[in-house]
This record gives sequence, structure tokens and C-alpha cells, in this order.
Amino acid sequence: MVAEKNAPSLASTHWDKRYEEDKRSAWFSNNLVLSELNRRITGADKFWMAWLFDEFLDFKPKKILSIGCGDGAHELVIGRNKWADSVDAFDISPAGISMAAETARRENLNVNFYVDSFDSFIAAPASAKYDVVMFVGSLHHVKELEGMLGKVRDCLTPNGVLIVNEYCGPCYNIYEPSRIAIINGILDALDPTFKLRPDSRWENAALETILDIDPSESVRSALIPVFIRYYFDTCMERQFGGAILHPIFDHLNSVRLNDGSVESVSIVRMLIEIENRLQASGAIPNDFLLGVYQHKTQ
Repeated sequence: MVAEKNAPSLASTHWDKRYEEDKRSAWFSNNLVLSELNRRITGADKFWMAWLFDEFLDFKPKKILSIGCGDGAHELVIGRNKWADSVDAFDISPAGISMAAETARRENLNVNFYVDSFDSFIAAPASAKYDVVMFVGSLHHVKELEGMLGKVRDCLTPNGVLIVNEYCGPCYNIYEPSRIAIINGILDALDPTFKLRPDSRWENAALETILDIDPSESVRSALIPVFIRYYFDTCMERQFGGAILHPIFDHLNSVRLNDGSVESVSIVRMLIEIENRLQASGAIPNDFLLGVYQHKTQ
């Protein structure tokens, strides 16, 4: 397949453009949603990384490796808070790495950003050892899960941990009809001023379209929990939803919903409540997972 052969260059170009245009996942643009996701993970309105490093982990990592770090947002937070002595972080996007490295230099942070690909990392000898290896929104872009997780296992110190904050929903974000009906029913009920377009609706993208834009997008996402548990023992897992909020915010007017009005706040709170109720009833799955894992015990 041409798309598969050209996947690294397509992905690099795609993510360079996103970072240069400062495009973020739409549902993360809303503070009420962010607070809810933190609550689902930590039980309180506390940033999940602060909870993880300050409260959950019982040691301070000496060395962290972040795989698929993008523009370095999370790694810079680690450096600023001194949650580790040093951080190595790589991504396929030269634009993202350039921005991250410049910030690290300017703030004198002990974070080493460099350009690399998943395939190159998997193929190279496992020389350095890390107390923590982390994926934040990047593992669902890995096609060779077996090779990647095996390599991560080899890179971890004996007591080291793998941290994963990931989309683990349907591959290529191709949703089942029942979920699409719920999403579009909600969109139909909203006033047009709260939507990107009056006729906004969710439709599964054609696979050819997905492969043309970014062949790695959610390529084997649904298999992530299965493969992680094959390679590692579970220390902690927190599922934090997203089956409705994640896709529907791509069709909502984020500026309008962030204006602080009673109407906007009420709508976002209602969307959160709908997702919570549907999850509790088993009508929708959890698409996102925060997990901490260690070497398997014999």
C-alpha cells in the first residue's frame, strides 16, 4: 500500500502542520471537561500528572523516556516541577520538537528533545535504562505494538514503570451505529449557535481518507489494553470515558462553549452528565485509559 509505505513522511507532515497551527484536541479546550477528566482519574479536581507524580508513585524517577512527545507539553511540565532528574523525549515531528527544545533551553530545563520515529526506536539496541517510560496520546499511533512494548520492557529498570494515558477506543475512530446515533441525536438537539455548522453530524470517515491524512491514527488502538497486559503487570488503571465527549466536541463551537455564559456552562455540564449516565448503564464504552504497569513477575 502506498499509504503504508509513506506513513512516516505523511505523519511527520501532518503533525508538523498541527503544531505549527497550534491545533489541539477539541474536548481538551474546555475547562469543565478537563476538570471532569481529572476527577475521573484522580477522584478530585487535580491535574492527573501532579496526582501521579506527587501522590501515586512512591519514588522520584531519575530518568524518564517519553515516546511520541509531540510539542513537549507534558515533558516541559515534568521539567518545571522537577518530577524527575532528567527527561528524554522524541517525536517524528521536527516542528513540534523544535518548539519544545527551544522552550526547554529558554527555561533551562533538563529535558532532552530529539527527532525519532517509532520504527527507528524499536529497531535500535536498547542501550539506556529508564525508571519511567511514558506514552501520552501517542501509543494509539503505533502499529507495531508487539515490537514497541517489547522494546519498552527492555528499556525499563527492574523496578521501572510504564505510564500510559491513551485513547483505546475503536480502531481508526470508526464507531458503531448505536454510538453515532447518540452523538447525532445530541447534536440535533443543540441550538446551531453551539455547533461548528448548523448541520454538524458525526460520520465515520472512509478508511481511504484516514490513510491519506495520517495512516497511524488509532491504527490498533483497541488492542492496546490487551497487549499491555500481555507484556506487563498492572499496578493501576483508571478508565476515563470519552466515548461521547471526545467525538462530539469536534463538532461544537468551542469559542461559544467557553464564553462562561450560563447557557454554555449548562450545556457542557449536561454533556458530561449524559456521558456519565451512559457509561454507568453500560450503553457506551470507555475510550480512554490511564495506566501504570511494571515488569511481569514470574
